[in-house]
Amino acid sequence: MKKTMNYLAGGAVALALFTFAGCSKSDDALPAIDGYNNSNEVASTNLVAHWTFDDTNNERLSTTAPTKTVGTVGFTAGKIGKALQLTKGGMVYPAISKINTVDALNNFTVSLWVNVRGQKGVAGGGFTSFFGIIPTSTDFWGNIQACAETSRHLPASDTIEFKNYLSTTMGDGSQRGEDNVALFNTNSVADDPNNGQSGAYFKGGKDWALYTMTWEGSTGLFKLYANGVSVGGYTKRGTTAGVLKMRVPALAVFGSMASSDLGFAGATRPDWAPLATASIDDVRVYNTVLAQKDVTALYNLGVAGR
Repeated sequence: MKKTMNYLAGGAVALALFTFAGCSKSDDALPAIDGYNNSNEVASTNLVAHWTFDDTNNERLSTTAPTKTVGTVGFTAGKIGKALQLTKGGMVYPAISKINTVDALNNFTVSLWVNVRGQKGVAGGGFTSFFGIIPTSTDFWGNIQACAETSRHLPASDTIEFKNYLSTTMGDGSQRGEDNVALFNTNSVADDPNNGQSGAYFKGGKDWALYTMTWEGSTGLFKLYANGVSVGGYTKRGTTAGVLKMRVPALAVFGSMASSDLGFAGATRPDWAPLATASIDDVRVYNTVLAQKDVTALYNLGVAGR
């Protein structure tokens, strides 16, 4: 027995050394990309929610699990490991403390990899909400939503119009919405001095794309990035809205606007925004505005699978 135990102990040591050696060849041993070893290093102190979808739907930082799903919800190969696969599906979470206060996301960044290959302009399709932080008292819009105008353009087209949306509570208690869309704003500079002749159509709709939005209340800039490039045609929103004041309680939702079948009493999913058919991966929420260099870093790191 003693010899057997020594052999097992020796084997365990060897295994531990092998495992340690294997870890030394992980991301931190590879050449840095834009100054980072992996996506988790980007603005790590400001990351307040993160979904990896690596065979789990739990939010990584709080370990919060979803409370309900509708339609078909599963996993598929993602951009970084596995990804969420929705087929006319949606998913909702209970309130997550770091994104569930009025001032939690005064200024913010939301970044996510999405793939809607072949799902634009199809029968039964429409406006797609990939991700939202939605108050329990709403008609169907959220405080923050990352969306796309997927009813536009043909299924085989490479063009996709991502759309930012936010709704903030003003001093008098009213709601003010702001949005931005990935397109070329054809207005002349004379007619639209803030946004005329800005933006671009994004031609990455046939594959995985990194969709990132940032809101800075002091400047009213609602930036929209696709694969690290600013493409929004309505970025300059003015400073009336100010910092985001969220309605709470607010719940993280994937694949849907607010709707009673996801637990939002009195809310009805509009016909023009059906449940999503899309792949979604590596969703990150920050309580700060990422600089473009860090948005680009997230893209380049994701391309490398990191």
